[in-house]
Amino acid sequence: MKITRIETIALRDRPTAAKSSDGARTHGAHDHGIYGYDETVVRVHTTEGLTGIGQAEAPSLVIDSIIRNSHGLETLLKGEDPTNVRRLWQKMYDATGLYGRHGVVITAIGAIETALWDIAGKALGKPVHELIWHAFMTTKVGATPRKSVVPYATVYPPGDNIEQLCERMTIATARGFRAVKVEEWPGQFGNVDVETDVAVVSAARTVLGPRRDLMIDVQNRWQEVAQALTTIRAVEQFRPFFIEAPLPADNLDGYARLANAVDTRIAVGDWGFTGRHEFREVLEVGNVDVVQPSAVRAGGIDEVLRIAEMAYARGRLCIPHAWCHMIGVAAEIHMAAVAPNMPYIEFPIPFPDSPIITDLLVPRIQVSNGGLIEVPNRPGLGFELNEDVVEKYRVEPY
Repeated sequence: MKITRIETIALRDRPTAAKSSDGARTHGAHDHGIYGYDETVVRVHTTEGLTGIGQAEAPSLVIDSIIRNSHGLETLLKGEDPTNVRRLWQKMYDATGLYGRHGVVITAIGAIETALWDIAGKALGKPVHELIWHAFMTTKVGATPRKSVVPYATVYPPGDNIEQLCERMTIATARGFRAVKVEEWPGQFGNVDVETDVAVVSAARTVLGPRRDLMIDVQNRWQEVAQALTTIRAVEQFRPFFIEAPLPADNLDGYARLANAVDTRIAVGDWGFTGRHEFREVLEVGNVDVVQPSAVRAGGIDEVLRIAEMAYARGRLCIPHAWCHMIGVAAEIHMAAVAPNMPYIEFPIPFPDSPIITDLLVPRIQVSNGGLIEVPNRPGLGFELNEDVVEKYRVEPY
């Protein structure tokens, strides 16, 4: 079996969203509720008809250019055995070293790597988690993959007022989620004052009750350590599981000061960080408690597991990011099945919803009433693209 081509699939959906009370406004790169959804899927084709899928959190035109330029990743991989996943990752990484090594090139490599693991599993008739076993230091979880993993729900956007936030969090708890993440938002957490922050987190804790975990994502809004310390200390009474991205992504010295000053876990990693070399610095300089490599940006399944091992060796957690990228969620499931320090994976509850999220994969990824996702034993990732969704929402890379 040989690789024949690599396909970039750009999907775009522009659902209608209700405006906030003050009319339309902008709010940064991830304001999908206002601007709609864009997804970049990569599909690898082979001589035997087997295909594999991956996903990249980057503009489709950029990923397509990295794959399809005259010296691109498709040219490198044509004619190769797709089951030699780790060797092909190294081949892509070496060949792009002059202009890659970090950033969007690693994102493209990771999307292809995920697709290669999907093909390898299908070729061998085994689920991906049986192929990616990664030996950590001694553990108490044993050497058997988990049969189920625990998602936390990212409710985004959280709503324009506390009442709307509570409504949306109630949807998450009704679906069985054991943990829910609150996001900063104009007029809400992280944007007004400490009193507003306390009111938002108090309301969220009331909805969740005492036994579910509460995560908080600041999305890099705070500009200095003292500001972060003031709010974190004010909300610690509500027992947040972690505070995500409290400072600008490049402020690792600030992260270290913050992590050393509070008892609440400090998390970082989804905002542009890519492979293991960047995360080594996040751990060693930033001294954070939780690393959040992206399943659709950090270099692929094996790279995220290497990051998880680095965290584990330092007594830290690895909770990967995926947000609204469902192939990334599928990859997270297999990673969490084998990583001992991955107690949660991210799962989206977007407002408004979109078929290119909810209906992208067949079968749908299901969360049980007990808040668990069953680890599939089907070959490969265990999911295929919903071709009806692809046909309806596919556009040229842009």
